Amino acid sequence: MPTPTDRLRRLVSPRLMGPALGGLVGALIRRPGRIKIARRTLPVRNLPAAWEGVRIAHLTDLHHGRMVRLSYIAEAVRLANAEKPDMVVLTGDFVSRHGAITNAFSRVLAGLEAPLGAIAVLGNHDHWTNAPAVREMLASANVTVLANGHVTFSRGGDLLTVAGVEDLWSGVPLLDRALEGAPRRAGRILLAHNPMFALKLPAMPRVDLMLSGHTHGGQIRLWTAQPRLSAWRLRSGHGLVDGLRCPVYISRGIGMAGVPVRWNCRPELPILTLTRAPD
Repeated sequence: MPTPTDRLRRLVSPRLMGPALGGLVGALIRRPGRIKIARRTLPVRNLPAAWEGVRIAHLTDLHHGRMVRLSYIAEAVRLANAEKPDMVVLTGDFVSRHGAITNAFSRVLAGLEAPLGAIAVLGNHDHWTNAPAVREMLASANVTVLANGHVTFSRGGDLLTVAGVEDLWSGVPLLDRALEGAPRRAGRILLAHNPMFALKLPAMPRVDLMLSGHTHGGQIRLWTAQPRLSAWRLRSGHGLVDGLRCPVYISRGIGMAGVPVRWNCRPELPILTLTRAPD
């Protein structure tokens, strides 16, 4: 008859512990997961009438590398195209390692479809990897990269400016330079990888809406409640947050960094419809 010691030895035997540990690891280490389409309508001050209802697909934090495969990013591109946006913006952290900067990745990004094109800023991981090579890859994909610069679109005589600043951690973000020469009467959208830049915005030049990534929404969330303080939400939160000068939409992003885990924090693809805010 087996003794208690014999039973314990059987429980901790390699034959039994192997599958148990494998199941535990499988439960904890997850692929990025199914991408959530986050359709939001955002009221924007100073949005010209002709730009009422403009739709923006916001891709960020792709983090192509060992943890995020190119086929997964291609699926994100397919989902973005299916929404038929007017414009695509990409707010940085395209890669997590140098080997991810490839012609194949460029071809996937070149598949983005929007009448107003695709506009991007770089993130800290792009700089830590190889910023010039990432810029070249994006240029070959017909993605416009802004580094303290802007582009202005006209629709029926009404103007919309999209500006982009360098990364807060790895560059020198200069809002004055980014909006230098931008028409005052244009609606103004700012792309900044790190949402903490919202705490550094001066009163002028004016920004009406800022779009960011970087936080991954926390990536691993043990609870669903958002931090109450705007500063903490800018640091690790997601969604629409009140910044110092303007509202900030922070996307949870597509990929992962650091650890191959997304817990209670699905990757998302925001589809943002802009509407005119009441005076």
